[in-house]
Amino acid sequence: MNATTNEARLAGLTQTIIATDGEGVRLANYNLLNELPVAIFGFITIAYIVTSILALA
Repeated sequence: MNATTNEARLAGLTQTIIATDGEGVRLANYNLLNELPVAIFGFITIAYIVTSILALA
């Protein structure tokens, strides 16, 4: 995703392009890897609870 801004100068407005693709992708990958163990632990916990309830029935 590229953002464009207009900077005010004495000669007028000029267009500046700011590239932020690399930073956003890196942050998204980090957050996914950071939350993955929590999601796996939650899935195992829910599966354990469900199978325990089914074993009691």
